Amino acid sequence: MRFGTLVSAGGGSRTVGADGSTSSDGVLPLGDKTSSPAQFTMTYARASGDHTSYQLIFQFTLPRPATAVAGGAQGTLSDFTTDLPGVQRLQPGVPATYSLPNCVAATCSVTFHVGATLTVTPAQSGGSLTFPLILLTTVTTALG
Repeated sequence: MRFGTLVSAGGGSRTVGADGSTSSDGVLPLGDKTSSPAQFTMTYARASGDHTSYQLIFQFTLPRPATAVAGGAQGTLSDFTTDLPGVQRLQPGVPATYSLPNCVAATCSVTFHVGATLTVTPAQSGGSLTFPLILLTTVTTALG
């Protein structure tokens, strides 16, 4: 996920939607071209020779991201959104479920995007903030 280069006199926030849309409050972006949501792909690979049609149920969790501090700048992430059908929001630490019907290929997958709001606090100097964004995923059920 990229929020771009931001300038702020007193702190503020920048939101990047799962659809790539952006909005800012109290920060000035220096060009929107560097903003983008995170992209994830959940994949299931079936056993060789298995031709059963499966309905896959994925369970996934977004761990709570830490506050990032760099060169006097401090930021936090919140309000996670997705473009995954049926899962509009992600709450850190709370499992979400997605059902992928009709898996007949050797490998079935779904790709989706995650957006969020970055809130920055007032700082005397700037810095480059980096947040590791991890999605813990398990296929909990393969119904055939």
